[in-house]
Amino acid sequence: MTSPPRPRPRPVPQTGAAVWTAADLTAADWMVPVGAEEAGELEAALKAAQDAQPVPPLQRLAPVLHDVVSRLDTGRGFCMLRGLPFDRHGALAAEATLLALSAQLGKRLSGDGAPVARLTGPPPKGPASGPPRFHSEACDAIALLCLANAPDSPPHVMVSAGAVHNEMMRRDRAALAELYVPAPLLEDGAMAERAVFTMTGGAFAARYTRHAVEAAAASPQPGAPPPAAGLRPAFDLLDAVCAEPGLMLKLEPRPGDLLLFNPHLVWKRSTLVETPPDAPPAPQEFRRVRITMANSRRTVAEPA
Repeated sequence: MTSPPRPRPRPVPQTGAAVWTAADLTAADWMVPVGAEEAGELEAALKAAQDAQPVPPLQRLAPVLHDVVSRLDTGRGFCMLRGLPFDRHGALAAEATLLALSAQLGKRLSGDGAPVARLTGPPPKGPASGPPRFHSEACDAIALLCLANAPDSPPHVMVSAGAVHNEMMRRDRAALAELYVPAPLLEDGAMAERAVFTMTGGAFAARYTRHAVEAAAASPQPGAPPPAAGLRPAFDLLDAVCAEPGLMLKLEPRPGDLLLFNPHLVWKRSTLVETPPDAPPAPQEFRRVRITMANSRRTVAEPA
């Protein structure tokens, strides 16, 4: 007996603080300045890590980090901490202290790699081809620590997934509806089904899945149906909207800055590449930690 067809989704406009365009924001919307006492506490933690001692609790930073959690979940979906001395005591001390700070935001997403990933840039120059790539990790927050960022480095580009959703609705509702339908995708070597946009119990979540969907289509499983005919045009429109200059916020992190964003609400272009720890220094040196939180949007975006 075949299961009944899924009801066709009826997208509605998204509202709230996480729906923004670049013109809507000033630095005050996303910058979180850190006071001298909080910076001093982090300095002590970095020195302890540099001396191979346990990182002490970050008690003074706790209220700041509580505010960060709210910003990621119900605010703009991202923020940047500035004024922290992360870049003064070496990469290993910075990584250990970043892990301690991340533990106060949630639980580190486990995986096969190192707890803190080294990301470097810019990537090798070559002709741009194919769809853009965004951070699409299955986590609630990504912490991206800047240790070095050369003056001529390209900016970091972010878009509001809710604003992208609304612009797609304005241009082509049928194409938007295609991206509410779960599609087969290949992720971490396993097949799954997932939609780009989801709404469950009033909670909106979004994940850029084009590369994973196309990987699944390139290696179809026996008996698997082909991708829906309208899916490729919908992805093409999605990419065109994401490339709209008015939607793109461009940031230029400084050494010591900590950028945090919720990848279900804010899509950040992925321009850095994972690099072995022993590789030579690069013009752009970042460290990444992926975090899961108690009030997780992954339960919306990735239903069992």
